[in-house]
Amino acid sequence: MNIQAEISWIQSELAKVTDKELIMAFKSLLKYRAKQEKADWWDEISKAEKAEIEEGIKQADRGELINHEEVMSNPKKWLSK
Repeated sequence: MNIQAEISWIQSELAKVTDKELIMAFKSLLKYRAKQEKADWWDEISKAEKAEIEEGIKQADRGELINHEEVMSNPKKWLSK
């Protein structure tokens, strides 16, 4: 696929569009895409979720870790917390 050729085709077709609603739909789509590219999941989560993640990082830094084998040996124990 020649992306530049595709872009050129889209531009030439878009230049022919006179339907205001279609133009606004394209604009909305492009704005949504730009927002998604800039979105960072960290900015989308709550303060409580951020605090939990930060606490988990602190625990890991202190060496307070539980290995995979221990967790999987009794999953009900971890799910009930």
